[in-house]
Amino acid sequence: MASSLAPDPLSGTDAASPPSYGVLWSRVEDGFYVANRDGVFLGYLDREADGTYRVFNGRSRQVGEAPDRRQAMAALLAHHDEEATA
Repeated sequence: MASSLAPDPLSGTDAASPPSYGVLWSRVEDGFYVANRDGVFLGYLDREADGTYRVFNGRSRQVGEAPDRRQAMAALLAHHDEEATA
């Protein structure tokens, strides 16, 4: 079941940038979400027993933690964008 749970905050409608499909978040199971942008696997979120989310990049390396799903999503996107510009 794929659903877009969060809009991509970086996908503006700028005529100079190529079209983008944005970020697609898929809920694999309760508390486990994966993210893709334009067909590229960005990483995943895994909810812990205490309700916090661990954030993993596309290579399954933990890159952060967040107290809720929305903040975890933002952390993964920020991490991916940071790596892309490095």
